[in-house]
Amino acid sequence: MNSETLQFLVTTFMELATLVCAYAAVRLYKKRWQPRMVLLLVPLAANAVCYAIYRTTPFFYLGVILLLCLPFVWPRKSA
Repeated sequence: MNSETLQFLVTTFMELATLVCAYAAVRLYKKRWQPRMVLLLVPLAANAVCYAIYRTTPFFYLGVILLLCLPFVWPRKSA
């Protein structure tokens, strides 16, 4: 398997993982915040590592998507 094929597979997997984890973390609205935060931070770290390795913009934009989801998962004081 050459490097372009591997990069395509990693990019496709990370796109799917990012979208599924972002949806699941935001959708689990009434649940505890720790598992939802893990659902966002694990793919965010993986996207950062992939961006450092491949230096292509899709991983950067996927990280931005996950960062935009963080305020919806961040714990806040109960009223």
